[in-house]
Amino acid sequence: MFWAGRINVKSIFGSLFKKEQAPSSSAPDGRIANKMLSDQQRRRLEQKLQAWIDAKGYCLPDRTVADAASRIGTHSLLLYRYFAQQGTDFRTWRSQLRIQDAKEQLLAYPDVPASVIGRRVGITDRSNFTRQFKAFVGELPDTWRNNQK
Repeated sequence: MFWAGRINVKSIFGSLFKKEQAPSSSAPDGRIANKMLSDQQRRRLEQKLQAWIDAKGYCLPDRTVADAASRIGTHSLLLYRYFAQQGTDFRTWRSQLRIQDAKEQLLAYPDVPASVIGRRVGITDRSNFTRQFKAFVGELPDTWRNNQK
């Protein structure tokens, strides 16, 4: 599945999480998940996330959610709460964005090795990219690319 034009933060949840997701190690604390964001907080955060997506911020190899939250311009606690309300977590969501971008690049640049595309989308380790791609898509990157022809 490809996005036509601009990626929209509100449509991402519906389109990215239809397939069963890879397990995540960054599940938020139950106390964090139970606190709801106000409508105003949610709208502001969605605007910041949209700007981050448009700037391809998900391609930066942040080490922690706090690093990514800082780049987005918010606090990691707000990210945890927001994504808990969406039924997922930030790391899984960011990984799915990366894999979606990788899928688009695999087709757009058929002569570029999958490992290079993995680095372009922020997954610097080749085996980690292959593992994540297979977890989300169900096939290895090169196999998926060949099956799309």
